[in-house]
Amino acid sequence: MADYSITQHIPVADHVYKFLLKRCGSDAIEASRTNFIGSLILSLHGRNTDVKYSKTRNFSKIFSIKVPYSLYDKTGVHISEVNAQLFNDQIDKLFRDEIFVHMLINKDQDKKHFLKSLKSFLTIYDITEEDIKLETLHRDFKRKKDDYEEKLSA
Repeated sequence: MADYSITQHIPVADHVYKFLLKRCGSDAIEASRTNFIGSLILSLHGRNTDVKYSKTRNFSKIFSIKVPYSLYDKTGVHISEVNAQLFNDQIDKLFRDEIFVHMLINKDQDKKHFLKSLKSFLTIYDITEEDIKLETLHRDFKRKKDDYEEKLSA
């Protein structure tokens, strides 16, 4: 079967290139909604009609974003539940990504204490068990650990 995929070449700064090499494991990735960088690229390309999200969640905190007229006059503004959910989901992916990388970097200093690294990261951001369960993050880390280790060792 023919492959009709499109490859986009994006110029980046040297430090961004090195960061992406470690995070992605190479200088090329296949965009996917399962990781932050791929999902971000897909979000920048379209209307996000391919996104499947679960039921609407009720969040108690509000994050405000000001969009100047000069920007929305040019590009328009599409505000919907789906877009709000996407923003939350993407930031959550970034948050988990940062935690898991932190845990693996600290592994070299303290190989048997992933949980200790997780707790220290959460402490820095003043995140408690009421915000997100430690066990939830730890289980997610265990599922993704091998993939992260492979990319960091590339």
